[in-house]
Amino acid sequence: MQNNYLSNISLPAVATAPYREQELAVLFLDIRNFTGLMESQPEQHVIQIVRRLFTAFNQIIKNFSGKIVETGGDSLYAVFGLQDNLRDAVNNAYQATLAMFKTVGLFNNSYTANDDNAPLEMGAGLHAGRVFIDEFALEGTPQLAVMGLPVNIAARLQAKTKELDNDLLISEYVYQLLGLQQLAAGQQTVMLQGITQQVQVRLAGSPYHKGLFLEEAELEMDYLLAISG
Repeated sequence: MQNNYLSNISLPAVATAPYREQELAVLFLDIRNFTGLMESQPEQHVIQIVRRLFTAFNQIIKNFSGKIVETGGDSLYAVFGLQDNLRDAVNNAYQATLAMFKTVGLFNNSYTANDDNAPLEMGAGLHAGRVFIDEFALEGTPQLAVMGLPVNIAARLQAKTKELDNDLLISEYVYQLLGLQQLAAGQQTVMLQGITQQVQVRLAGSPYHKGLFLEEAELEMDYLLAISG
């Protein structure tokens, strides 16, 4: 009886335009230390903080010709280059990332200067490459979907920032496109979870605040795996 039921199931037709391939810059970021804020502030206040930060992030990303693909909790990922060449896209992604780091710093100056809690911090991973772009809708308005190995690598670079104690990791490919040879960004060759080949990265940020790290790496990686495909 179960087999008869399954045999009658048919997948619905999905009417969408064919996907396309394009070279994009891909940025993943995550806000750190919200746990400490949740412990010291009412939940509604923390939600307002998240909204304000991510509203600012969205405007910054749009100002640099990027687009947020997905958000979840205190994380997001965005792409740059839908209307630009790859070199411009990478530069826009990098400049947007710096602006978002500055935004977090301004927040800390305003809200945590007289607080005993550790400041909010941000971890970011930036990579670029050829991805598949599609738009489809389970319900309502079609949403942008971006898939491919560069998305997976960018997600795992963001997760790797904790292990390497550097809040901004960029791939060597991005580093070369940016022409940042004058930037003192140490180079490392690392293994990323789920990626078979070693990846060369540049430590383009700063060490995290002491005592920031919490036992949340596995939960965060589960989320990154889910949204990066």
